[in-house]
Formats: sequence, C-alpha cells, structure tokens
Amino acid sequence: MASDLLNLGTQSVLTAQRQLNTTGHNISNANTEGYSRQSVVQGTNSPRQFGGQTYGMGVHVENVRRSWDQFAVKELNVATTQVNYRNENLANLDLMSGMLSSVASKKIPENLNDWFSSVKTLADTPNDVGARKVVLEKANQVRQTFNNVHETIRQQADTANKKLEMGVERVNQLAVEIRDIHRLMMKTPGPHNDLMDKHENLVKELSEYTKVTITPRKNAEGFNVHIGSGHTLVSGTESSQLKMIDGDPDVHQRRLAMVEGKGIKAITATDIGGKLAGMFELRDKEIPYIMDELGRVATAFSFEVNKLQNQGLDLNGQVGADIFVDTNSEAIAKSRVVATPQSNADVAVYIGETSALKGGEYALKYNGTNYTVTKPDGETITAELNIDGRAFYVDGMIIDVRNAPAAGEKLLIRPTRNGAAQIQMDTNDPKAIAAQSFEASTTSAQGTAKFTMLAAGQLREFEVLVSPTGKEFAVTDPKGNILLAPQPYPPSGPVSVLGTEFQLTAGALPNDKFTANLTHSEGDNGNLRKMFDIQRDKKMNGHESTIIDVYHNLNTDVGLKASTATRLQEVAELEHQAAQSRVASISGVNLDEEAANMMKFQQAYMASSRVMQAANETFDTILQLR
Repeated sequence: MASDLLNLGTQSVLTAQRQLNTTGHNISNANTEGYSRQSVVQGTNSPRQFGGQTYGMGVHVENVRRSWDQFAVKELNVATTQVNYRNENLANLDLMSGMLSSVASKKIPENLNDWFSSVKTLADTPNDVGARKVVLEKANQVRQTFNNVHETIRQQADTANKKLEMGVERVNQLAVEIRDIHRLMMKTPGPHNDLMDKHENLVKELSEYTKVTITPRKNAEGFNVHIGSGHTLVSGTESSQLKMIDGDPDVHQRRLAMVEGKGIKAITATDIGGKLAGMFELRDKEIPYIMDELGRVATAFSFEVNKLQNQGLDLNGQVGADIFVDTNSEAIAKSRVVATPQSNADVAVYIGETSALKGGEYALKYNGTNYTVTKPDGETITAELNIDGRAFYVDGMIIDVRNAPAAGEKLLIRPTRNGAAQIQMDTNDPKAIAAQSFEASTTSAQGTAKFTMLAAGQLREFEVLVSPTGKEFAVTDPKGNILLAPQPYPPSGPVSVLGTEFQLTAGALPNDKFTANLTHSEGDNGNLRKMFDIQRDKKMNGHESTIIDVYHNLNTDVGLKASTATRLQEVAELEHQAAQSRVASISGVNLDEEAANMMKFQQAYMASSRVMQAANETFDTILQLR
C-alpha cells in the first residue's frame, strides 16, 4: 500500500514539475515573435481493483498541447500577403507621383509653353535670326527635359528588376529553411511544438512576398507549401526554386519561373500576390504607363511641329527642314516593334495621326493566314493588309509588314514607349525655321474637296482646274498655260508637278478652281501662327485634348491612383491588425495567467511531495513493526 502511495505521489510530482517547466517556458518566450503558448494536458491513470472496490492510481501527462488555430493562422497569412502588396503598391505609386511632381517633370509643360512663347515672339519679327535661335534653344530644352525624365523613370524599372531579384532570392532561402524544418520533424518524434512555431514564422515571412497555401502530407511527412495559384515551392523534404528568366518576346522584361528538378516552368506574375506582385505591377504596369504617356506627348509634339515645318518656307525660301528627328524615321519606326532575337519578322510602325494615337502595348499575332491585334484594353481585331498589300492602319499607326512573322509568333508593338527618349534635335540652323506657310486657296471652289500642299518644288504658283464634267482636272500656271494635262478626278494619291506636291480629295464640283502660291515672301509668319496654335489645338484623344493636356491628365491619373492606394492600404492594415489580434488571443502568452498557473502548479508540487513523504513515513513505520 505504501508503494502504491509512493508511486502515486511520484507521478503527481513529475506531472506538476512538467507543468511548472511548461509554464516557465511560456513565461520565458512571452516576447518571442511567433511563439504559441503551450499547456500540459494531464490524464487520470487507470484505476486498480482491491476487495471489490476501485482505487485511483494518480495522474500522468498525456501531451503538451500548443495553442493554435489553423483558420486564424491562415487568415493572418492571407492578410499579411494583402497588406504587403498594398504597402508595396502605395510606396511605388507615391514614388511615381513624386517623380511626376518633381522639379524636372514640371519643366515639361513649362518648357513647352516657353517654346510656344518663343514662337509667338518670332511671329512678330519672322526675319530676326536672334529670335529664331531662341526658338531652337527652347526646342532643345524641351528635348532635354523629355530625355532626362524618361531616363529617370527607366532607371526605376532597373531598380524594380533588382528588387525582384532580391525578393526571389529571399523566397528561395525561405523554401530551403522550411524544407530543413520538415526534415528535423521527420527525424524526431512529435509533437514538434517549437519547430511548428518556427515553421509558421517562416511561412508568415514567405506570405509577405507571395500568396501561400499549406497542406499537410500523409503519414506525418511534413507539409506541402504552395505559392501563387498553386505552384509547389516545398514538398515535404524537397524544395523547388524560383528564378527570373528572359521574357517572351521581350527578353529584357524578365519573368518568374519555377525550377523543378531539371525543368523550368514559367509563372504568371498576376496571381503571385504580396510584395512580388507589387514589384511586378510597378515594373510592368505603372512605369510603362508613365513612359507611354510621356512618349505620346513627345511624339505628338515633334510630329506636329515637323509636319508644319514641311508645309512652310524657311528664311531662304526653301521648304522647312525638320526641327526634331523624324518620328517616322526607319530606326524609330522599327524600334516600336519588339520580337525575340531569333525572329525573322520585319515589321515597322509609323505614326499617321496623333489624334488617334494611344499609349500601351499591342500584341500582333500571325497564324499563317490572318493577323490579329490585341489592343491595350484587351480588344482583339483582325487586320487585313489593305495598304499597298503589306500594311494596315490601327489607332493612328500604320503597321508595315515587310516580312511576315512565323505562324504563331507574337510581336509586341509599343508606339510611344520610348518617344520621350527618341525626341532629338535635327537642325541647329535658325534659318531653317519655316515661318511662311504655303498659300493654298479654295475660295474659287464650291464643292467640299480639300486642297493641301505637301511640298514646294520648282513650281511656286499654279492653279488646279476641275473640268466642266467634273471627271478630270488639270494644272496650269497663272497665265493659263497647261503644266499638267487633264487627269482623272479625283487623283488616287498626291500629285507632283515640277517637284511641287499637293493633295486634292474628292468632293469638287465642275469648274471648281484651286490656287497655290509658294513664292517666298519676307515677313510672312503664317506658318508660325499655325505652330503657335498647336498649344491650344485639340490634337489628342480623338480631338478632345491638347498635347499639354495629356501630360496634366497623366499627373492627375497617377495622383488618383496613389490616393486610392492609400485608402486600400488602410483597409488592408486594419484587416491585418485584426488577424494578428485573433492569433494573439489564441496563441499569445498572458503573463498574469501564467503567474497564477505557476502558483497553482507550485502548490500541487508541494502537496504531491507531502504524499511522497507520507508514503515514506508509512513505510518506515511498517519496517519498525518487526
């Protein structure tokens, strides 16, 4: 009987001791991040039968339980992914908004307005070479500002790529650490309370970078860790790796891939979540949008200025030269198309009309028979080579297919992405500014035909006469001498006579007369007035915006995005705090509660010791009976 009492007291002391140890462990780790409170679950020993009666045999420790709720932890991981995505997105938008609000960016509209002011000043004294030099100097300042802002934005894309590389490297490190935790769990019998805390801490950090899903494996072989939309990063004791690979077709726009053994599988970044999603959104969406819109402003400005230059006469009486490098030069037209290095496609994109020109990225595909173009807004159209049998028109662009891409090949078209970098000065001769405009008159025409001068050659004064039948036209000098014999009306394209080109559309009535005077006239400022009108003419967005409006709209759009991102970040932060509070309420250590437990278990330990002492005294008494 004494031995049973001693055994009962011993087990009770050991149980109280383990409860004290666990309580002390909780108190020690009260401030350890990610620690989950532990508690000893004790159970009653199996009773014994004596004399038809049942007697209890004390207590034992069944297990050490970890306070944990998988749903609360999952909610915290989801909230962590979301809040880190929102934080990254807000920081990036604030950065972009700040750059557009910087002194350098504000110089874009300021310098454009300064250029228009210099043109207005020159219009008062068109023959003043000094005023002409000011116009070129202001044009060069516009060029320099566009170039500098574009380069600053482009550098942010390089920074985003470096941050992505670092983020991917940390994800791979976490994958290895999680794998090692799984291996430790399999080497030792469970429960693995402290290891599970480390495991959840690693998973929580992983969820900062990407969406994470945890599924247990069979036979206690650890867990599967999936990222994004279900890509397996860790499978039990084996881990995969993320890697940045060349983009397709743009090799410089690197993308995510999962390395599984010897195979590499590309991953769509749109569903990855977390910090990585925010970085990809900055690199692939926000930065390109700003570059596209800045490029659209620069391209439209240089295009319209050069177009007027080619429609006027300079100080020497010659057709004005381009002030800026031609936006439709061969090099620039081909640079708007992105293909793989192995592609044999030869495609160039020319700007035809600024009012229809849009930013963004177009995808051109060829299936061996038809061409399809996917616009930036997702609309897909089928295109026909209806311009000279090798080109077609889309959104202000003329897409010239010199050599078709391979069947199934995809090309990217970025009409304005590098426009702010490609605007360059093409002349430094102040006399080349075309102050005088071509005089093309329709005052003697009753119909709706448009008569436009395209180039000035040897012929400077002439008339275009429509026949009495309205089916032919002829070109004569002011004295009525025929310079071009009667031709079918309307002409199929531009008409050239002695190097002078003009365009005449349909709509003229019989006997309509059109006159042109390209004679140099000193002091004429008609073309300068047209250049100044570019400032207020609505030549963009379907004739709804001016060129400078596009820049201001860009600033407004980015500011609104930043404002919206701030509100979404605040909501995500509240949800994250609520998830943290829920986990803390379940798994956190309450020092007051642990102090009370310490006193309770200490008293149990002392009482159990008294049971052992009573057993020992009883045993001594029995021995003394001899």
